[in-house]
Amino acid sequence: MSKRIIILAACLMLAFSTNSALAQSVFDVEFIVFKRIDQQDNAAQVKETNLPELNDEISLNELPEGYSQLLASQFKLEGVYNRLRTSPNIRPLLHFGWRQPLMDKADTPWLHYNLSDEAETEGLEQFEGVIRFSRNQGLLVEHKVIGFKPMRIPQQFLSSEPQNSSNENSDEDMNAIFVDAEALNDQIVVDQQMPDQLHGYFVLSENRKVKLDELHYFDHPNMGILLKVTPHKASLEEQEALENP
Repeated sequence: MSKRIIILAACLMLAFSTNSALAQSVFDVEFIVFKRIDQQDNAAQVKETNLPELNDEISLNELPEGYSQLLASQFKLEGVYNRLRTSPNIRPLLHFGWRQPLMDKADTPWLHYNLSDEAETEGLEQFEGVIRFSRNQGLLVEHKVIGFKPMRIPQQFLSSEPQNSSNENSDEDMNAIFVDAEALNDQIVVDQQMPDQLHGYFVLSENRKVKLDELHYFDHPNMGILLKVTPHKASLEEQEALENP
């Protein structure tokens, strides 16, 4: 066999091996977002000025090219989700999964979502988050979510009358609800009622190297994330290399 044929055969084998490896780098990512309804913990509250930036690139409703949404029949966490639904202490708000090619962190877009629960329910009410799965010296999941609940002043401390003596009333004032400042400043309200009411902004933000086929828990006093990554097309050698860079 001539050297030219040997070199050509080697090149073809290398090209086939490279293309196969690229085709195998496809993974399924599945996660559940839930809130706690048994805890009213204000200790983790952050100021609005300290909120992280959320890159609103692509929403879960419109996945980027090369991504596809998983069907319910493809979920691995359906049993976990159903157990959470029956829990008296936790309320799941989102169960979503997608399939994507594995890319370097710099080339991987964030996926963005918004969630809300019924007003005046226990726990946080509004959530905005971003998540992405990429290759960065192993398998990396980055997740940021902001939870929010507005302050609700008890009805007995509200008034339909403005708390100033001005005779100038705009159209907006006619239907406005005003705070009874005198009642609100009562020592009992300040010391006992208002501090105990869950309100404000809360942030869950974590970057984590993940293992395949394992359930990962991202914890927070008022909310949480459960996540699992499974290979759709990946050789055992590739999985080991990614998990142990």
